[in-house]
Order: sequence, then C-alpha cells, then structure tokens
Amino acid sequence: MNLERKLSVIPDQERAFIEGTITNIGNELLFVDDINEEAYDLEDLSIELEIHLNGRWKKGTIIDDTILYIDNNIHYLKDGDYVRFRKSLPYALEQLIEELSDEAYLQFVKTLNSLSYSLYDCIYCHNFLSFLESRFIKEGMNVMIFDNEEQLCVVQHFFDRRSENKQDRFEYTQSDGKRLVTTSFHC
Repeated sequence: MNLERKLSVIPDQERAFIEGTITNIGNELLFVDDINEEAYDLEDLSIELEIHLNGRWKKGTIIDDTILYIDNNIHYLKDGDYVRFRKSLPYALEQLIEELSDEAYLQFVKTLNSLSYSLYDCIYCHNFLSFLESRFIKEGMNVMIFDNEEQLCVVQHFFDRRSENKQDRFEYTQSDGKRLVTTSFHC
C-alpha cells in the first residue's frame, strides 16, 4: 500500500491541520495561524485547502490567490473565512511509512494514537532504513520524536529485513517514563 493509501485508511489524526482565519491587513488578505498568531501570504499556503462553511469543512483547491474551487463552484476568500490545511509529514517519516508492511503500519499508528499522539506530532525522524536501500541485509534502528503539546514520546523502531520474514519492533517511551513495546512479524 502506498503512502497516500496508508494515510487514508486511518481516521483523521489529531493536530493534522493548521487552522486559521483569513484576515484583511493593509488591504491584503492574509492567513493568520490560530496557534502562533503569525500572518502568511495566501500564496504560501497549500494548494489543497478546507474552508468552514455552513458548519462543515469543505475541501477546495486554490486556483488564484483569493479564489477557492469547491465542488464545481468558486468561493472568493474574504476577511473572516476560517480555513485549514493539512500539515506535511517529515520526509524521513513518509519514507518509513512506505517501507512498513500494512500490518506494522496500522499497529504503529494505533499504538501511537492510544498514547494520545498523532503522526502529525512528529518533530524529528531519523530513518536509517532508507540508507540501506542497496543492501541485501537490512537491520538497524530508526528514531522518531513526537510532541503532543503535553509531553514527548520517543519511538525506537528496530527492523530486521534479513530473510523472507520481516520484523518490526517499536519501543515507545514517554517523557513521564511510561514505556510500551509492540512487535510485528510479516512475510
């Protein structure tokens, strides 16, 4: 399963979006991030955008600085519009997700979610596996750090790709000292 498919089979992840308001500042429409209260040019936003209209989020595509194409209609962005766009994952994490079997991936995400973390909480990922692409025997460890705004979680991913039977072991350690280990074997 590719990255897009893997991301689509999980429910919406907490903190997956950057939300904010379209604000008119000096006769220019800007996006103001709710969390950091920083202003950004609309051209700096993702091309895929969601807008909150009539109590629901509607997906759209920016086709010009102030024009959003939604369901075969055009919406002109204006002062006060509430919008959001999906955060991007670190490239190393995307590569790691693609390498994982479907079973290992789902187990990893479900465990992460059960600890109140989201894939989008990843602030650091070192994917050693990506450096072993040309090797026949692949074994080692990857490291990821997640921050859910309450505490950190370090995930060590031990992998073994020496035989037909692949193994993935994830060790989760939270900043309060709680630990959890999951293992996945697959052919």
